[in-house]
Amino acid sequence: MNGFEPHLGDATVSQGVWRFERSLDVHSDPYLLDHVVEGLPVFPAAYLVGLMTQAAHRVMPQLQVRGVRNVRFVQAARFKDNRSLQFAVTAQQLETEPGWISVGISSRMAPPRAGFPPILKTHASGEVLMGAPGDSTARFQPLHFSGAADYAELYALPKEIQHGPAFLAGVHYRRPARDQLLAVVAPPGRPQRQWQPAPDAPGWPATLLNAILHVGFSLGVLSRERTVLPLELESADLHAVPRGEVQVFARLKAAREGRQVFHVASWDTQGRPVGVFRGFSVQEVP
Repeated sequence: MNGFEPHLGDATVSQGVWRFERSLDVHSDPYLLDHVVEGLPVFPAAYLVGLMTQAAHRVMPQLQVRGVRNVRFVQAARFKDNRSLQFAVTAQQLETEPGWISVGISSRMAPPRAGFPPILKTHASGEVLMGAPGDSTARFQPLHFSGAADYAELYALPKEIQHGPAFLAGVHYRRPARDQLLAVVAPPGRPQRQWQPAPDAPGWPATLLNAILHVGFSLGVLSRERTVLPLELESADLHAVPRGEVQVFARLKAAREGRQVFHVASWDTQGRPVGVFRGFSVQEVP
């Protein structure tokens, strides 16, 4: 484990349902201080997906994470006044579809005053596909980013969100068209760090998920010059975790009534696919 990645809590199993639970706050998980929205640390949406893949991998450790689908981001997990959240991740195999695991993430917070009930919230749900490792052949043409703009410009947008070192994965970017964004990202804290915190770490790295999806998020902000919030991820194919830089291409697929839908593809420096994300939807903040 490192200070950039979330991790699951202790596991209990009852009637085929795995439950991982632990206390979460800015001291136990300092990366939260690097993702501040309107003055409050917020658990990143991509990190919720990372926890889903960790849970599925713990349920079926003999297999590898191959994809996700039907991911819904319901409520943000905000941290106020150093109070902790009791995070719970539940996972259960789908009986009708071998290899698919349904995962839900919720939290419980102590009430602000005695005599009141605890505050319960549902943060996300989705399904994770586990399968045998697959060979990844080069499918993409690696791009040259010499002379491209500094990605730090995108981290400054929108102004309501402040990013710290745990999120500074972007290196360079280009915008070849209004509805497209190209970028190269690298492990935060480069070059001494890698995406995978440890060789035997479960799941798919949350930092890598965040770096790739942030390109789509940034295109959403650039397209309308408004703050956006993630809503859902229709599906994603997840391949082997690369060791270094990743190139990302985000394209706007649809826009209607403040909602934008993106297709985001990523590949390593040899052109081998890393992650292909379909139906990544965001909504403009009123």
